[in-house]
This record gives sequence, C-alpha cells and structure tokens, in this order.
Amino acid sequence: MRSTPRARATLAAVALVTLAATALTSARAASMLDFDVWMRAIDRHSVDVQKNIDARKPEAAIADANELARLYGLMGTYFVDDGHAADAVTMSQSGKALAAAIPTALAAQDFDGASKAALELSHACNDCHDVHKPFQ
Repeated sequence: MRSTPRARATLAAVALVTLAATALTSARAASMLDFDVWMRAIDRHSVDVQKNIDARKPEAAIADANELARLYGLMGTYFVDDGHAADAVTMSQSGKALAAAIPTALAAQDFDGASKAALELSHACNDCHDVHKPFQ
C-alpha cells in the first residue's frame, strides 16, 4: 500500500501529539515525585535549622534556611503550574518568606528572632501538609 503525502502528514501529526501527551504525562509524574522529595527535604532542613540555631551555629543555620527558601520556591512554582488552590501558593510564599527571615535575623545576631521564624515555619509546614500533600 502506497502512502500519500496527506496520509504521511496525518500520521506525523498523530505521532507528534502522542509524543507530546506522553512527555507531559511523564513530566507531571516526575513533578509529583519531585514534590515529595522536596517535602522530605523541607522536613529535614526544618529540624536541622532549629537545631543549628539552638546550638548557635549561624553558618549551618543559614545554609539550611537558604535551602528551605529554595525548596519553598520550587514548591510554590509546582502549585502554580499544577493549578492548586490559591492558598497552597500563598502558603508556599509564606514559607519562603519565613525561611528568608532566618538568615537576616542571624546576621543581626538575633537568635531569638531566627528561632521564632524557624518555629513558625515548622507550624506552617503542618498547616499546609494536611490539605495539600499529594501522597496521602
């Protein structure tokens, strides 16, 4: 059977749409897995930043806080891209802001302020977690 230019073009279009749909589905699955990895990392760094603040190790606490801010930024982008409720985006932005407040407080030797921000961040984690955790 001989294919016509129109048949080849139709087949190519179908193949392209199928490939795009497959890539999009794979990207979404990877994003959900990434999100789970980010949440686990946030949990670990939230504990570590509090321990490092209490131990008066500002460099380590700042590193943890910077990583938390980065992860909350990724999480916020995930929520925007995934079309989650506005409160999920707002919670992510609040988490990023709280994480960013920690290095500022530590630079001023305000360990109490840094500790308060870290504790608020931990509580914010729990508030969001119950509603927006993708794997329940």
